[in-house]
Amino acid sequence: MNDDMTRARSTVAARGADASAALEPTAAPPLRKALEGAVFPLSAEQLVHVARENGAPAPLLTLLSSLPRKPFASMEGVEFSLLNHTPRPPAAGEPSSS
Repeated sequence: MNDDMTRARSTVAARGADASAALEPTAAPPLRKALEGAVFPLSAEQLVHVARENGAPAPLLTLLSSLPRKPFASMEGVEFSLLNHTPRPPAAGEPSSS
């Protein structure tokens, strides 16, 4: 993964079709801080990588790792998915979050 992808700022123009809702105000700041500098689109795996680099807490990393395996076009798309998804079960050989 290159630094340009993880460190450059995302722009409002990068909003995706899945960006129709925002995370509740109490959860948005930690998520936005964890994904600061992310350049979208990013996969769930890449979101976890960026959040880990930014020192995100373990519960947030767990949430991000449970997101669907699809590209996310924007921060708002990530927020929408976190509010509206059922966590996926771990893949074979992947550690469980419980």
